[in-house]
Amino acid sequence: MKATAAPSDATLTVDASRRVAGRTTAGPRGRKPLTWKKRSTPWIYMAPSMVVLLLMTVAPAIFIFYSAFRNDKILGGVGKFVGLDNFIEAVTNASVQHAFLITFGFVAVAVILEMILGFALALPLAAQTRANKVGAAVMLLPFAVTPAVAAMVFKQLLNPNYGWVGYYLGVFGFPKGIDLLGDPTSAWIVLVILDMWQWTPFIALILMAGLQSLPGEPREAAMVDGATPWQMFRHITFPAMVPFIAIAAVLRTIQAFKTFDSFKILTGGGPGESTEIINLGIFRVGLQSFNVGLACALGVVFLIILSLLIPFMLRIIGRRADPEEM
Repeated sequence: MKATAAPSDATLTVDASRRVAGRTTAGPRGRKPLTWKKRSTPWIYMAPSMVVLLLMTVAPAIFIFYSAFRNDKILGGVGKFVGLDNFIEAVTNASVQHAFLITFGFVAVAVILEMILGFALALPLAAQTRANKVGAAVMLLPFAVTPAVAAMVFKQLLNPNYGWVGYYLGVFGFPKGIDLLGDPTSAWIVLVILDMWQWTPFIALILMAGLQSLPGEPREAAMVDGATPWQMFRHITFPAMVPFIAIAAVLRTIQAFKTFDSFKILTGGGPGESTEIINLGIFRVGLQSFNVGLACALGVVFLIILSLLIPFMLRIIGRRADPEEM
């Protein structure tokens, strides 16, 4: 019986190099590397949607930033470069400042009231019962209505000549034929009520999902220790719901800043300029006065303000997102 010679170091080195080369060529776990055609296939499939996205978002954004430094008008021919003149006008104009204040006031009041009412609706609807499921489905109906359609329906209901609201207010002793949209205070109340009617279900559904995801052990332990319902809500439920409250508040705030339909249809910015929000101002400057450059500058200023607010809200979410850190 012949003895087998031990492989030399050179042989082992060559064999190891071949194995490494084989793995490099075949890829991980023996798979062949992707060819250029296979690697490019996903990009080919995504190309149409990416082109549409660029045309719908990037191209208009470039046009807005470009036009903000010019005095172009829709009916006035080609303008010229004016530097920061449009931005100075957008920041120093008293009507624009008034519109910004009205916008921030509306967003603050509407979002706070919607958060409170949404939480009040989410608490009883969080229980997994058949009646609550039906209630949640019915609650979605206002949210499913287009804002413009909702505003037109409200305007007809508030009509001083034949609207239902004026009629029933007269039944309860109020003056007949009252024009709620003709007074600044009542017009603001109507606009906030319309916004609450449409967007409170959105808040309630987010908070209801958060309540349903909370563990039941802490509440059960608190009940055994004799805690009252208010103590359980204050020390257990509400702290655990802070991440969901923050998410709902940020999403609703961003959406509230884009409000346009209800103001345009119900009041048109009136009476006077009492309900002239910044979106209405941009609409008037761009599509009624045809001053494209100033309208684009107003939009850029509005975007900058929102860009400063959103990171602050996101930091709140990041700080409160982990219940263990609360």
